[in-house]
Amino acid sequence: MTITFSYPREFDTLSLDPPHFRSSLLAWDADGTRIACARTDKSIKVAKFDHIRQKFDDPVVITAAHESPVAVLIWECSRNARLTAISTDCTLKVWEIKTKAHKLVRSLKLANTAPKLAKYSPDGRYLAIADKEANLILLDSSTLQLSTAISIKMSSQIGDMDWDADSETLICGLTDGSLQLYRVQNNNNLHAIELIQSLHLSDSPIVSIKYIADRNQILAAGLDGQLLVVDVQLLICTKSLYNLDDAPVCIDILAPAVAISYQNNNVRIFDMDGGEEVHEVKNSKGDNALAKFHPQFREILAYIDGSGKATVMVAKKRTGPARALPRPVSSRGRGSGLSASSGPSRTIRSDRFERPNAKRPKY
Repeated sequence: MTITFSYPREFDTLSLDPPHFRSSLLAWDADGTRIACARTDKSIKVAKFDHIRQKFDDPVVITAAHESPVAVLIWECSRNARLTAISTDCTLKVWEIKTKAHKLVRSLKLANTAPKLAKYSPDGRYLAIADKEANLILLDSSTLQLSTAISIKMSSQIGDMDWDADSETLICGLTDGSLQLYRVQNNNNLHAIELIQSLHLSDSPIVSIKYIADRNQILAAGLDGQLLVVDVQLLICTKSLYNLDDAPVCIDILAPAVAISYQNNNVRIFDMDGGEEVHEVKNSKGDNALAKFHPQFREILAYIDGSGKATVMVAKKRTGPARALPRPVSSRGRGSGLSASSGPSRTIRSDRFERPNAKRPKY
């Protein structure tokens, strides 16, 4: 097996906030032109990101965005200027972000208890919300009316969820180690959802999943450190990748690169095809472990560092002749199967995620 893409060796870090601010959540918009962070003081900051100049512009701060801490922060897929935040008191708010300004366009109180996750479908039609009590609620995002919402009591808590590319199937990874696929239907504005497939993947809770559109695969991370690749059409596990350093918290993918955030270790980036670690993000260990690739460039990674600062890692600028920018990844950005680097490749001993031979300090 060989490394299937090249990765920079040196990076600069850009801080989204002054040192005294602390963040708990990060979210890129659909094309990576804006990044939002939820701060521990219940405010939200949004800034435009210029990947060419490698700087932030036109910051917008929503002070006292909620009365309770923000538990979920996501952008609408179909309308790039709409930011949705859900607080621990179950209040959902939708903000329209303008240049140096913001406007609250929707606010409602959810019936869920302790919201944990939320995900818009790729076409922007649906919003799925899960809480810590194993409840799932599906809303029509055009109206966000609770009267037409669909509620389901799951057999186990949802560790993570994602949508397929056609916005017809909601994929849920459960804490009982199973993967469940739900078909969502809309007939004359009458919504329905039904369980169509269930696959037991592990005896360990599933903590994070990602649907890889161009490969029609699901990548699922278990609390025991396994990373499982599932063929969606056959609904079978085609590969199990072990030897992850610690229990994962979340994964993000811009195929074939996978960023893994751990409970007690730095964020690390792996090649999911070659199976080798390509980069370790220094000072990214902390209680709020979280790393998110830019939607178009794997060389740009947003994360919350060990002190709680919202940080963006960018490839270090080189002096001398101008370099061509990396080719953007497809809009869904989670499985474009880019061609191998023209540089030399390295051979590894197996197709598993294994640590380099050099000893690393124990964290």
